[in-house]
Amino acid sequence: MYLLSWNVKRLGAAKRIKTVANEIASTAPDIVTLQEVRSKNASSVADALKGCGLAHVWHSHDPPPCSDRDVTKDYHCVIASRWPLDDSPGGDGWRCSAPFPEVLGRVTVKTPEGDVDVLTAHIPHGSGHKWGKIETFETLALALRSAGDRPRVLTGDFNEPRRFLSSGQFLTFAEEEVTAAGAMAPPRGHLRGRPRADWSAGVRSVLADTSRHGLRDAFRDRHGFEVEAPVTHRVSKGDAPRCFDHTFVSRHFEVVGSGYHHSWQRRGCSDHSAMWTKLRLRTAVPPLDPWG
Repeated sequence: MYLLSWNVKRLGAAKRIKTVANEIASTAPDIVTLQEVRSKNASSVADALKGCGLAHVWHSHDPPPCSDRDVTKDYHCVIASRWPLDDSPGGDGWRCSAPFPEVLGRVTVKTPEGDVDVLTAHIPHGSGHKWGKIETFETLALALRSAGDRPRVLTGDFNEPRRFLSSGQFLTFAEEEVTAAGAMAPPRGHLRGRPRADWSAGVRSVLADTSRHGLRDAFRDRHGFEVEAPVTHRVSKGDAPRCFDHTFVSRHFEVVGSGYHHSWQRRGCSDHSAMWTKLRLRTAVPPLDPWG
């Protein structure tokens, strides 16, 4: 199974939709998740994906997950597949506790080898959304922890972490110090009126909570921590290059390969690199590891 995830930077213009679709088609993916698709151009994006052989397309803004809320973002996530899609386990109401439900998505993909639970997320950046970022992480973490023990994948642009360390740890935007041993120093003080430790815990509830939600980082599973974190996102000014784009998989999968299409970013298709992951469903699933 070839999985592709990409933040397409408010994809909407017809010319760029065509360019993005051509890049996607060149890899012949089985499942594609996109973040930051302009909602007003949803039908054009869906048509372009269908032209890539992805006949089944789901949008996180349609239908709205919460009838008593207005969609407050002009963009959303897309999950597309060459195989049929079905509703996510337990329905779509899990997104309602997020500040922006439209930036989270979840469907069941009916692959020839069995159902796969696919989640994707565009976690909003903290500079503009403050603790709304952490509330989105917490909503996603709850969904992951309450999911059944079935084949699952999570993709997205998480706007975290700040930096990976050679120790295998990472710094969130709540942590500012590294110890003399090269490890993370615990966060101290407050950030925007709340303890920095709360921010750190919210991020780690998804990115580092394997023992509770059962998913592992696909890139690290394949390459280990000896490989330097790739740069997946660049901004024009005011910030350092970051590795924000990740894929996580359950124990039901073997990670055959994992990497990034950095050339697509360099060609101006987006300010993010697309992440690809090649997976194989295991015939013998390893036992649960309670310690992650």
